[in-house]
Amino acid sequence: MQADQQSERDEWRLGTEPGERHDGEAAGGPSRHDPARERLEQPVMLITVERLYWAIIALYAVASRGVMLGARPLGPAEARQALAAYQTMRVGLTPGPPAAWIQLLDAALFGAFGVSDLTARLLFAIGGIGLVLIALALRRSIGRTGALAMATLVVLSPSITYFSRSGVTQGLALLAALAVVALFDAIARNANLGRAIGLGCAVGLALSADAQNLVVGASFALGLAMLGIWRLATGEDVRVSIGIWWQRYSRLVLMALMFAALFWVVAGSGFFSQPFFSALAGSIRANWTAGAAARGSALGVCLASFAFYEFLVAAAALVGALVVVTNFGGARSPLAIFSLIWTILAAAFFTMTPAFSPAWIVEILVPAILLGAIGIEALSRARGWNLIFYPLAVLGLATLYVQMAANFVIIAPDPTEAPWARHALLFWSQPATAAGATEALRLAASAGPAPVRTAWIAGDSPVLRWYLRDLRPAENAASADLIAGAGEAPAGWPIADRSSFDLASWWRPDLRGLSMRQAIRFLLLARSWQALESREVTVLIRVASHSTPTTIYAPTPTMTAPAAPISGGGPPAATPSIAIIASPRPTR
Repeated sequence: MQADQQSERDEWRLGTEPGERHDGEAAGGPSRHDPARERLEQPVMLITVERLYWAIIALYAVASRGVMLGARPLGPAEARQALAAYQTMRVGLTPGPPAAWIQLLDAALFGAFGVSDLTARLLFAIGGIGLVLIALALRRSIGRTGALAMATLVVLSPSITYFSRSGVTQGLALLAALAVVALFDAIARNANLGRAIGLGCAVGLALSADAQNLVVGASFALGLAMLGIWRLATGEDVRVSIGIWWQRYSRLVLMALMFAALFWVVAGSGFFSQPFFSALAGSIRANWTAGAAARGSALGVCLASFAFYEFLVAAAALVGALVVVTNFGGARSPLAIFSLIWTILAAAFFTMTPAFSPAWIVEILVPAILLGAIGIEALSRARGWNLIFYPLAVLGLATLYVQMAANFVIIAPDPTEAPWARHALLFWSQPATAAGATEALRLAASAGPAPVRTAWIAGDSPVLRWYLRDLRPAENAASADLIAGAGEAPAGWPIADRSSFDLASWWRPDLRGLSMRQAIRFLLLARSWQALESREVTVLIRVASHSTPTTIYAPTPTMTAPAAPISGGGPPAATPSIAIIASPRPTR
């Protein structure tokens, strides 16, 4: 019986088979120490489900933010940002506010990797990856499941992905804002001088990243003030606690404020290219004053984005708000209350401002995602977690489908599509550069009989200036080899070639009157339910001025031959010929 049991144990034994000897073990003798074998069999890292999931998220973040980064032509806002960095790199022009430090980093990438659409977006794509992975810094505050949920919501968001792949500042600005939240939370756990200085630098860079971060900073201040008032109303011996806290941490607070003010003034003034308060006033006006490029209703665009693109974030944020309000699972922490206040204030402002831009939807999504992650963390510890997980997983798969379509299938407006079958994205509520426009510009510039060297751009279009940046700007239209954006040439300006094409398209999505059939078709196929508007541009090429020098040979003048030398038999001197070259005469 014992022999049978021993045989059964040997049959299911893992590793070396019974009777086999190990490496370094003599037959019938004791085992020997083998350092090489021990080094190779030493465990490196335990692969847990959490670590594996983080690795997948990181790889997908890099792929979704980096693949086909230069496939879409730059839009007006992107081109304006890229031109500022290009001028900084080419002629050393001081970057101006806002986003001076972002322009400086962008110029450094131009100098290192060349100037192209891809390098114009590279810095912002890196910021988009950081916006995903900063959830790791909040892991101790919102929980392990909450951090994974936050990273998942950010990496799958169609809107955040789209604008992380665009040359706009919203992603980098909100990355700096979340860095402020993470550092503030770290200081609350363990305050030290290094973290205080880092917090001050992050605050200064965040406030100077773009004009919209002033609204984010005001939301932070109001949220902290409301938390402080709540503590004062519910706490005991608050004055004594505040006094003790101030004695301990006043040096760190003053250090953080000093570095925040320093970075904000230096970067916010464009490295002193403008007076700080003038630049600050301009940034404040930019958040509310609608420019000529503002199109459509902010509320309508936001509602459409949450209905068709961000339904997963909307569901998670709703869950998070209910969890915080009801204090489910003890989730009503200071960070949770702060996230709820930030989400409400951001949604209220950015859906009401007349200066709304499609990229500003990110300003609402980031605090909503943080709030949703806190709610998911609380629900993950509940017994009925599976009842919530599977519906969220289905919404996640649907969001992944929309993300792929909006970022990798529909690249840019296509003017060749029939008007009744146009594809469109909700981000095109402002002009988006049409597919083929860059190639049309290149062909137009090379269509003349001679190389084009100078260009005159009517209307100062940033897209035309960016894609014609290799041409020298002309002083006026009459002296240019190429005129872009004007339908007619100056008087006496001979035209060698004329080409017209669609430069940009946009539409104004309105949910009023939208039928169920149109909604499903837009969700599945991205077919617009309203007509798209287009802007056509005309490019004129001037007739080349050829200069052909005329050579005129004058007749050889009659000259008297010198007398032969008395002594010497050398050959006579050569008679010189005279050539007159007339000045060049231009021919048309």
